[in-house]
Amino acid sequence: MLNFISTPIGNLNDISLRAIEVITNSDHLYSEDTRKFKKLLNHINCKKKSKSFHEHNEEKLIGEILNLIKENKSVSIVTDAGTPAISDPGYKLIQQCIKKNIAFSLIPGPSSVISGLVMSGLPTNQFSFYGFIPRKKNDQEHFFNLVKNDSKTSIFFESPKRLKKSINNMQKIFEPSRRISICKEMTKFHENIIIDNLSNIMKTIEEKNISLKGEIVVVLEGNLVKNNNIEINKKVKNAFLEKLSASDAAKLISLITQKNKRDIYDYLIEK
Repeated sequence: MLNFISTPIGNLNDISLRAIEVITNSDHLYSEDTRKFKKLLNHINCKKKSKSFHEHNEEKLIGEILNLIKENKSVSIVTDAGTPAISDPGYKLIQQCIKKNIAFSLIPGPSSVISGLVMSGLPTNQFSFYGFIPRKKNDQEHFFNLVKNDSKTSIFFESPKRLKKSINNMQKIFEPSRRISICKEMTKFHENIIIDNLSNIMKTIEEKNISLKGEIVVVLEGNLVKNNNIEINKKVKNAFLEKLSASDAAKLISLITQKNKRDIYDYLIEK
């Protein structure tokens, strides 16, 4: 059996009883960072060793892991913190399991994405997770422009070293009144959640003398401004609706114009 195991995002006491049981009973353990995982193994008094499994060697190890499964060995995959395959190794292995009809399971547990969302105080009924913010300035600007019209709460990962530059770029693209939350060191002793308007967030961090270290999750309020400036020639509108449903036409026009898909849909169905 192949298990993907969620591990604590900070506080080691967050490890679940089921995760401990599966780790202890595994024939083979694969971890993103064997040294970090050793701390967790010591915490649960498990004397087993793990083999390195990360983004740079995942493809090479897939065959090895699948062969162990075929030999009826119990294999567990863990990451440094949080849930495997969420901006961490595991996705490619899962794809191969599905392709080859090999059974696998997830041992659920902590997730910095969900923790950051809840702690932010922003709407939780709908959200978009975008992974790590691109590093290069031009890539960032393109990325933020794509995110700009998303009405759902947006969640990002960012490095403490790059956070200030990323926020400076966000301030140039997003509305300054948007609420933003910087979640750092969640579940740890120095946990801190900083919430303010985008235009004022860095000033708040500096005034409170908050040290930006460790894991950072950025949560941004969705676009609350309804775009009423959608104008489509009546002939063009009718031509779209002759060939496509209103929903499909809205998707296509949204891709072309970069305007909110829901607003376009409402415009198309207006009589």
